[in-house]
Amino acid sequence: MHKSKLRVLALILAAAVLLSGCMAEDGAVTYEKMQYERPDMTALQQTLDAACEAAVGEEPDAILDAVYRFYDAYDWFYTCATLADLHYCADLTDFYWRQESDYCAQHSAEVDAALETLNYALAQSPCREALEAEFFGMGFFDSYEGENLWEGELTQLLSQEAQLQSQYYVLSEEALDYDPGTEEYYNACADSMAQLLVDLIELRQKIADYCGYRDYAQFAYDFYYYRDYTPRQAEAYLEQIRQALVPLYRETVTEDVWNPSYVSCSEKQALDYVRQTAKNLGGTVEAAFQLMERAKLYDIAYGPNKYNASFEVYLTSYWEPFIFLNPTLTACDKLGLVHEFGHFCNDYASYGSYTGVDVSEFFSQGMEYLSLCCGDSTLTQVKMADSLSIYVEQAAYASFEQQMYRLTAEDLTVEALYSLYEETVVSYGLDNVEYDRREFVDITHYYTNPMYIISYVVSNDAAMQLYQLEQTSSGAGKALYEENLDTEEWYFLEFLDSAGLESPFAQGRLQEVKSTFEELLK
Repeated sequence: MHKSKLRVLALILAAAVLLSGCMAEDGAVTYEKMQYERPDMTALQQTLDAACEAAVGEEPDAILDAVYRFYDAYDWFYTCATLADLHYCADLTDFYWRQESDYCAQHSAEVDAALETLNYALAQSPCREALEAEFFGMGFFDSYEGENLWEGELTQLLSQEAQLQSQYYVLSEEALDYDPGTEEYYNACADSMAQLLVDLIELRQKIADYCGYRDYAQFAYDFYYYRDYTPRQAEAYLEQIRQALVPLYRETVTEDVWNPSYVSCSEKQALDYVRQTAKNLGGTVEAAFQLMERAKLYDIAYGPNKYNASFEVYLTSYWEPFIFLNPTLTACDKLGLVHEFGHFCNDYASYGSYTGVDVSEFFSQGMEYLSLCCGDSTLTQVKMADSLSIYVEQAAYASFEQQMYRLTAEDLTVEALYSLYEETVVSYGLDNVEYDRREFVDITHYYTNPMYIISYVVSNDAAMQLYQLEQTSSGAGKALYEENLDTEEWYFLEFLDSAGLESPFAQGRLQEVKSTFEELLK
């Protein structure tokens, strides 16, 4: 999972990269030497005021000097917020880092609103055309001519959402007292977590309504992800998966297929697996691994109080990616770490990727597939079973998510979520193994990254094409991966077209996928 903050506009990100220069690899800062300081919101506001004041001037260079200073403050805020989050996730019982993480989370909407305010001010600048021509790109400020939603209630609503999301971390800490997935755990923790999700759904529906959307799914697709397909297209695709792949899933994804994944695996073994993959792929991938290892830009050690998730982030002010892994101490960690390393490589190659999450997940899942082609094929069957599970299980989770945002008023209750989840997962064959109707409270994305899950499904299809290409013509999949690591394409379907890959929605594509699974899982 690529846990970058969800900035408001892709174009904003493009400008930030354009104006900020390049990563100095030779001066890499080790993670242990990265300094955290609580962001000074008063100082950031002063930097914004100075930039907005400069925007009315007649000298583009003077305006940009003030913009640079604001961008530095903006990036430093999110770098510190990320550092606080990483330290807190490493130990959810650490009260200091909980406070710092909460502080940053509660101010993030204010900081994003400041960025929007600056862009509206620049849109009114007498130097607007010169700024666009030389730095931002023509047409950049076109979307800043209307009403600034951030000057109204939106910032307050997003701050409320951040506060609720912080509460999820608190509940996750309290859940550490119980063995995850047990009856005791769900009896003690599920209702409070499910009620928090109810509160988030209700608030997010208000946010979508405030921004002029009739439903939250379309709002999230546009506002956060800039997807070039609609929730309706996604829903039809999820139903096709249910019909085409669930019977195969029920038949093949049984306990025996996972046996190779239960072998114990140390931190060193997981790291060695990624090292071998990077060495085999060479080029940018190998260079990224050397940076990661040299600066120890990862936390993959076991910890009893670790946050139950794995992700990759980009520390913008240091120009360095970072991997956080909550290990299982089994062979699954090899695939988990190489997945996050795919994100790491994408961020490394592009100096902080600002592509859409669907494109970003292509690089993480693609790295998993390519690792199977790098000398160690013992996990091939496990990965294929995992891939089939991604299609089916993540499709079920995505379907449940789209449906739960249709619940309103008296229909939006904890019990309604339990019933809807059970109905959905049974229809997708997840009752093939033991399940609990309350287990959705363990899916972090519902709380922290709404409408993200569909990205796993569509990007898995694209990533699987890398494997199929590599099997057909050795080196072809690896070359395509390397060529596209620094892509600037935001839209997923456009990215696939430019890379010469099929859309997951293409007619006959699912049947091709099904045939591959039948061959490899027979």
